[in-house]
Amino acid sequence: MPKNPVPSLPVGEEQASNSAHSRSGFVSLVGLPNSGKSTLVNAIVGEKIAATSPVAQTTRTLIQGIHTTTRGQIVFYDTPGFHRLSHAFNQLMGTVAREALLSADVVVWVVSLDPLPGPQDVEKMRQILLPALGGRPLVIAATKMDRAKPQGMIPRLLEIEKWGFPGEIIPVSGLKEKNLDRFLNLLFDLLPAGEPVFDREWYTSQTVRQLAREYIQEKIFLQLREEVPHQAAVLIEEFEEPQSPGEITRITGSIFVERLSQKGILIGQKGERIREISQAARKDIERLVGGKVFLRLDVRVSEGWRENPGMLRELGYMPE
Repeated sequence: MPKNPVPSLPVGEEQASNSAHSRSGFVSLVGLPNSGKSTLVNAIVGEKIAATSPVAQTTRTLIQGIHTTTRGQIVFYDTPGFHRLSHAFNQLMGTVAREALLSADVVVWVVSLDPLPGPQDVEKMRQILLPALGGRPLVIAATKMDRAKPQGMIPRLLEIEKWGFPGEIIPVSGLKEKNLDRFLNLLFDLLPAGEPVFDREWYTSQTVRQLAREYIQEKIFLQLREEVPHQAAVLIEEFEEPQSPGEITRITGSIFVERLSQKGILIGQKGERIREISQAARKDIERLVGGKVFLRLDVRVSEGWRENPGMLRELGYMPE
């Protein structure tokens, strides 16, 4: 199934490369919110598998991006950014990021060059990263190099070097796809020898249903950007795949918010905003499935859903 995002069993020995030099493993991208982790993963795998927006907390779950070449396979963990743990939902996102950090073969700290993190954030990452490394290699990916002119980028890279973290610093741009080959070669050099975990044609282990939710969530953040997106969550309730060529993929979903006033904002005047969100998400999903999509989105109020274990489980943020 070429480029099929639906997961399958790991590749068996009979499917794997016969190369004695193949390297494969897991790489966790961790960092502060809005540092460019998702944009970097999307650029590397060549497909949109993670929502991106200028707003922090756009990534809420662990997302796997798969990059396979003749050298082997890298499975990237795109994680939620480490941020203030103000409620149960944020705590869950922090737990997801820490678990991915502890389970990786290589850790990549994604640091934005524009702007650089401040002293308090650097110290926070020092307290998170250094105890967790346990001898595993660290790479510092200095993202958004496209925003800094050469004369401005070098001093920022030197500033990162002064922080004293035990890892090679490499500037990259996911948006402009700059320096990615060098970045990937470095990661392959650090990975253990081994055969691919997933089918060589795959670029993600997410299902189409999960990707659809990711696209809808992204459009909410892009449309609103302020307080409402952080208090909105998407649940795909029905996903009906076509049974024969030419049929429509039918998706029904709900967007949960915490207050009635937020519902009004999300719907917009005469339903204009929710219609724009739905249309933009539908276009992305149609590109994904290669056919027509019917998408219906309802907005529902669930007070305090970010503190409600039952709702967090229903939304897929907590295990059953």
